[in-house]
Amino acid sequence: MWSLEWIWLACTGSEQRNYLERMLTCSVVNLEFGETAHGLLLSRTGRSLGELWLLADGDSTLVAIASGGEVVVNALEKYILAADVKLEQFDWVTGARLATTAGSGWTANGDGVRFRALLGQTVTAAPELAADDEPDLARLAQLAAGIPDWNAESIARRNPLEAGLGALVPADVGCYPGQEVVSKLRHVGGLRRRLVRLQLSTSVEAGTIIEREGAPVGEVTSTALQPDGSQLALGYVKRPIEGERLMAGEVGVLILGPGLLDDIPF
Repeated sequence: MWSLEWIWLACTGSEQRNYLERMLTCSVVNLEFGETAHGLLLSRTGRSLGELWLLADGDSTLVAIASGGEVVVNALEKYILAADVKLEQFDWVTGARLATTAGSGWTANGDGVRFRALLGQTVTAAPELAADDEPDLARLAQLAAGIPDWNAESIARRNPLEAGLGALVPADVGCYPGQEVVSKLRHVGGLRRRLVRLQLSTSVEAGTIIEREGAPVGEVTSTALQPDGSQLALGYVKRPIEGERLMAGEVGVLILGPGLLDDIPF
């Protein structure tokens, strides 16, 4: 089951939007009341520190830290310096009261906050809440779309373009930490490996090495069983080619292509 233990902040002050615009990969400064944004916080070396959802709510911007936790909180607090910005962490009851607007994919009730996720699904974020009645089917849909899991795909150790998250670092957004590194990789090249969707002829474990002509070129990171006994999977592969056939031990591997959040063609 998906348990979404997110951290919630209210960002206030006259410079709140400008500050978040400088820090995050999504555009925040022009959000209208009730509108949402989805982006990443990167390190100065272009590594992913956290994934965030934001909601413009009156005089504040509500920040839901989906991944990265206290690392993101500390980084946001560290760089405020003399700006007129204040971050206040709030609990679930307060969060449900503050998120009163029906934003584009973000609504609240007394139990938690619901997000309209990809593939038309919704998930509810609340303490110790299992957020899906069909976890296996939901995981299969996630892998079919090539949507990485923060932990399974080790997102925090990687550049977002390598992890298939190019859609969350658009080329036309601001000057956030790590932007120069991401821009260079996007326009000049240099990605050593990329996360790709995989079709496996039978089951393998996460961590299985992927080989090309007997040489290791990557590894399987996530798997989900399909009704016919084959597996959908995600994995990092060096210089992937859509439609290429590789091996994971004795198991055949077909590269299906990039995921839904990957905007860089092979």
